[in-house]
Amino acid sequence: MTTVSWIKRALLILALSFAFIAGAQYLKTKDLNYAVIQAAIWSSVSTSVYLVVLWRKLKKNRVCIAKAKDGKA
Repeated sequence: MTTVSWIKRALLILALSFAFIAGAQYLKTKDLNYAVIQAAIWSSVSTSVYLVVLWRKLKKNRVCIAKAKDGKA
């Protein structure tokens, strides 16, 4: 996988998790400032975990890396 595809995946996961976490926290507490802070913290943690798992999965299975480089995965 190219560096650009890793960055695109990371930003997509970061944005999605930020939106969901911020929305859930806001509905729970009705405090926008708290919801944004919690979303920033936990979305970065969840994105990091996602990327580490993806990297380990691709490192284990070399065929997936070859397919990902071709753009077929």
